[in-house]
Amino acid sequence: MNLTAIPSTFMALCVIAWLMAPAHAQLVADAHEQPPRVELEQVFSETLMQSGEHRVEDNLRIVGTRFEFSIDSAYGRYQVRSIPMAILRIHEIRTLAQAVDAYQRENQRLAEELRGIIQVGTSSSAAMLASPLDPGSAATGQLVNNNVGQAIDDARRSKGTQDIGLAKAPGADENLYESWIPGDPILAAHKSAVAAHLDLDIYSSNTRVQAFLDTLARARAGGNRGAGMATVSLPNRPEISVDRGRIEFAVRTAVARMSVRELYVQNQAALAGIGIEPDVYHAFLSHRAFSPRHKSEITAYLVYLQGVANRGELLRAALQADNETEALGYVRMARMLAYYHESTERLKGLVSGGSVLMATTGSGNMALALPFDFLWWSAETDRVFSSLANFADDNRFKLRELLLIGISSDAARAQLERRKFTVREKFLFRP
Repeated sequence: MNLTAIPSTFMALCVIAWLMAPAHAQLVADAHEQPPRVELEQVFSETLMQSGEHRVEDNLRIVGTRFEFSIDSAYGRYQVRSIPMAILRIHEIRTLAQAVDAYQRENQRLAEELRGIIQVGTSSSAAMLASPLDPGSAATGQLVNNNVGQAIDDARRSKGTQDIGLAKAPGADENLYESWIPGDPILAAHKSAVAAHLDLDIYSSNTRVQAFLDTLARARAGGNRGAGMATVSLPNRPEISVDRGRIEFAVRTAVARMSVRELYVQNQAALAGIGIEPDVYHAFLSHRAFSPRHKSEITAYLVYLQGVANRGELLRAALQADNETEALGYVRMARMLAYYHESTERLKGLVSGGSVLMATTGSGNMALALPFDFLWWSAETDRVFSSLANFADDNRFKLRELLLIGISSDAARAQLERRKFTVREKFLFRP
């Protein structure tokens, strides 16, 4: 098969058909559904739903193709959108709680200071927009959803503007996440050391995590060298690791040891080395929706896909991301493709069509990596996957697989199976 001929055909069949189909073509014999009710236990294991440090509320909400979760903890309530974001916040909640408990036994004064910092306030998150990048401000510390990127994006959408809280243009050294790095190199080094030890992301958009790390960095700089070196005990990560965890370890080590600029240079060299066009990798590495960690993860997974053609198509698709939730979705897409490449079948090439990323295999199969928490059968879903089914038939793909972050409805599964798709739900979750 000629991979270079696929993109225009794929776009014509999928994207144009989706956006421009006449109204009468949207009505089909198959019954479309309203978003059905989903129970939390269909999505999360018991350890994710509840622990001694957190509880995910049962009132799971569906927003498009994502779930919205409410997570309660001793230090306040989190509103998060998407499975990857919920997993991240649960890890942070449990880590902070256990670390504070450990400090309580060793340094009660420090523990009380940390507890006060990460205790949520009651002020409206709207006040945060006046100073969105200051992790030490009272308004930021009281942000209810603890996700600066999502809050700014929500405000943009509600007000119809593009500049709330973001005065700088995109660039390698101008990124929302990067504002959390202290200007003092000594403080930055201490903060990085604490984050690495506790397996917290120094670029996290969770303002409580940032305030927690800043406090411990100042304590270490002030002579308390043991600050931040607490031991926490958490269950295994709920998602699989590619290449026996080597990729995650390499990214974690690089983020801990390198500056923002050094990470940019390393990722640039890696992407150039696998044949990505300069305009594509510069646009990706300068994209403000992705943190340096996100960029390093996606880069590492693309490097792992050795021999796969058109790897830059993932980066082209990722350029559509508007916020951290979408950025995390593209990180998961990269990991899904790498895991499929490792565990199912070697990939041959990538093709992008909007938010859908298709991979072809050497044996003539196709796999679609979808950054969706939930796939249900709507008119749009019908149009897209009917077009994809026609495309697969025309190109004689023997097997067509959908790789999902989350799950699908019974109706969607039945309709997809009729169109010869195999749905692999919760593709990255451990058995």
